[in-house]
Amino acid sequence: MDRSIPGGDLIGRWSLSFADIDFVNSKPALTRLGLAAQLKFFASLGFFAIDPGSIPTDGLSYLAEQLGVEAGEIAGYDFSSRTARRHCAEILIHLGYHRMKRVDRAQLTEWIAGELCPGGQSINAMLEHVFLWCRDRRIYGPSRKELERVVRSQRQDYLDTWLIGASDRLSSDAVALLEASLADPDSSTGFNRMKGDAGQATLDNILDVTEKLAFIQRLDLPHDLLTATGKPWVDQIVRRVAGEKASEMRRHAPARQLGLYAIYLMSREAQLTDAMIDLLIETVHKIGTRSKRKVVGDIAKDIERVYGKERLLVEIASASINEPSGRICDVIFPIAGKAKLAAIVKESHAKGALDRRIYKVMRGSWANHYRRMLPSLLSVLEFRSNNAVWRPVLAALDWIRSKVDGGCRFVPLQDVPIDEVIPARWRSSVIDDDGRVNRISYELCVLTGSVAKIVKLEHAWRRLDGRNDDGFQVAPFPG
Repeated sequence: MDRSIPGGDLIGRWSLSFADIDFVNSKPALTRLGLAAQLKFFASLGFFAIDPGSIPTDGLSYLAEQLGVEAGEIAGYDFSSRTARRHCAEILIHLGYHRMKRVDRAQLTEWIAGELCPGGQSINAMLEHVFLWCRDRRIYGPSRKELERVVRSQRQDYLDTWLIGASDRLSSDAVALLEASLADPDSSTGFNRMKGDAGQATLDNILDVTEKLAFIQRLDLPHDLLTATGKPWVDQIVRRVAGEKASEMRRHAPARQLGLYAIYLMSREAQLTDAMIDLLIETVHKIGTRSKRKVVGDIAKDIERVYGKERLLVEIASASINEPSGRICDVIFPIAGKAKLAAIVKESHAKGALDRRIYKVMRGSWANHYRRMLPSLLSVLEFRSNNAVWRPVLAALDWIRSKVDGGCRFVPLQDVPIDEVIPARWRSSVIDDDGRVNRISYELCVLTGSVAKIVKLEHAWRRLDGRNDDGFQVAPFPG
């Protein structure tokens, strides 16, 4: 235990009153320091010390100073002797304590169940509160072991009641889905798969996470149960379920089994939502970096093919001066052939439209591969914000969600949110010469540009938990 005491507590709790000094001085000199230590220890914590090591060093020194003795004299006091036990009984009388009665025990049990159990504290932390409860009411309770049995019993009763309550609130469809998940743990929404990590940012992993989220949302779980009890209870159940096999889960009583799994999935939903956002950010980064790498690599190849352009320019200029009336095929092509001149033109165009080329490669990657995740992604996630700055982005997402099953490739410009959504450098790639919006390019721009930029900002996205703030929030989509 921590054997140091803050200064204020030292004086307030370990000072001997005149009555205390008279009580201590009525005993033999060799036992006075031990008696005083037990007196103040019990008055402070509500139970007696079992050995000298339990007494805080600061408190012991302060008591010795008040009694005018050396702190080392405590070594001569036997805390387990008959004299020490008699001293404990006399301390109870001196402090006005009484033995715990049946009515006191009933009140204590009710208080533990109603006040301590919902918080989910550890056994030792609850015992400390129990001793203080007894101390404040001048009650001397039974032994620590007996009080610990009471605390453990009430904790178990609370947990069983909570789990049964969670099970009772599940719909028949939810019960059937949970039982099927436990019966076939390796299926796509089986128990083992639901506990698996999201993995790396790949399309298959994104679709896997969206399937898990959709499964949890179909259950329509009573999330208010998580706010009605302490977080330590939820953490304890999550750790327990995460460490059990499906066969071990099936050994529990049906109500307990369903309650454990339901509460685990309520917490798991938040984890999967966070994992989905991480995968989205990583995927967007991957699309951008791979596209840029490919474009830059192509430009590097172009530059390699037309190495020595300054020398070619000098030779072409000299030939043109020497034969100003000659034909290009006779004067220029012998120095730099058609293919080499075309490569120089291509390089020049590439340097002037790097962003456009990168976007074109990104669009191809999105349209041919990653776009398959869009319906699943928008079906399980909902984006919200109280900040007017992000309203155009939310409007763009709502528009994309409304058109996700549509087959139109181009839409009129006036029907689509553009301002503060599409950057100026990308508008020529999204809007064609006829003033129409390319839906696939628009989706790519919104998800990889506006949304990805926002959710990467520190504290700008979080799982929606009822707080009224101005951040950009990402929540499981209400099923």
